[in-house]
Amino acid sequence: MSKFKKAVTCGVAGLMLMCTVPAQAGEVDVLLDILVKKGVLTASEASIVRDETKQAVAAELAAQKSYAVPSWAQKTKIKGDFRLRYQRQSKKSTNDRHRGRYRFRLGIESQIAKKFMVGAGLATGGTDPRSTNQTFTNSFETPDIRMDYAYMKYSPLSSLDVYAGKMPRKPVLWAPSDLLWDGDINPEGGSLVFNYDLTDDIGFFFNGGVWVLDESSSDSSDPYLKYLQPGFTFGFANGISLKTALTYYRFDSIEGSLLDHSAGTNTLDVNGNLASSFTSLNPAAELAVKEPFDGLVPYASIFGEFVTNLDDDHVRETEGWLAGFKVGAKSVKKPGEWQFKYMFRNLEMDAFPDVFPDSDSYGGETNVRGHEWVVEYGLANNVVLGFDYYRMNQILGGDDPEHLFQTDVVIKF
Repeated sequence: MSKFKKAVTCGVAGLMLMCTVPAQAGEVDVLLDILVKKGVLTASEASIVRDETKQAVAAELAAQKSYAVPSWAQKTKIKGDFRLRYQRQSKKSTNDRHRGRYRFRLGIESQIAKKFMVGAGLATGGTDPRSTNQTFTNSFETPDIRMDYAYMKYSPLSSLDVYAGKMPRKPVLWAPSDLLWDGDINPEGGSLVFNYDLTDDIGFFFNGGVWVLDESSSDSSDPYLKYLQPGFTFGFANGISLKTALTYYRFDSIEGSLLDHSAGTNTLDVNGNLASSFTSLNPAAELAVKEPFDGLVPYASIFGEFVTNLDDDHVRETEGWLAGFKVGAKSVKKPGEWQFKYMFRNLEMDAFPDVFPDSDSYGGETNVRGHEWVVEYGLANNVVLGFDYYRMNQILGGDDPEHLFQTDVVIKF
């Protein structure tokens, strides 16, 4: 391109950066049309300038170096999702229940300084930490939207992140399933995340933190959760990888208290409070392979975890486990992609506090065993159709199986 056309490109790029976002495309097109009419540029040259200008502006914004857009705006990301659900639930002991439900979540992340990031999110739902669902009910009443998370992340080293506030759980605690942790739970407190590559094929990670479970103005012995999670990742030939971790949970001041949102299935003492201090060990692993079966599918994995409550002096039934596999796309995002997943879980009565496990598995109770099947299919970019079926029953206390079927359409942006 000639020096003159380069100058035109720079001038047009400057105009795009200085204009407000809604006006960019129209004003640039008008300018180029005028230059073509006056014979300054040919139609072909104008098309080239238009394309190169868009690329230049996009590159500056991607590099967060645009002088015309505030620095904080260039370093801010907005994300969210909407889920529409039909749910059918049945037990032998109760009538069938049909519900229409929806969920909306909106989040923002901003890299406010070189080592500091702030994130916050809003979600539908009530006070239940294990659900952001809103049910169609109550004569079209206006539902609540609440603070889902609000936290800061400080990264003093490239391998170390420190989180504080009400934070998303998945970045600070790895789990291959929802045996112990419902996907909607966002803990409160502080956590650190450390990652280090030992070799090209072996990585070490460590997660740990202190989470606040409750606070009382009249009692200084508030319940806390402390956890440590060392783990490794391994890369092998032929696209095979392994991730494994051992998590140690210590619940302080939980014995003799009763946590909010309990499912009511842990063993209680004579005063109606928890009889166990719940000190637990939780090994977990996932073995994955890319394009197995001679490339018949893009991804497959087998995964599992085990938990045991070391405090078994006053309680019984203190173990739990889950095993499962998935095949198809690693994560369904594009049209035509699909994934099938199956899990079997067995979570005994006092293996873990009944406040945290998957709320769709027999209402989030412990003392539960059963099957779960999940199918997902991509309808369009970031639009997924999903089917989830649970068949769960109590381990002890009688035969009352629950069938839960969910049909979801999830749109992410």
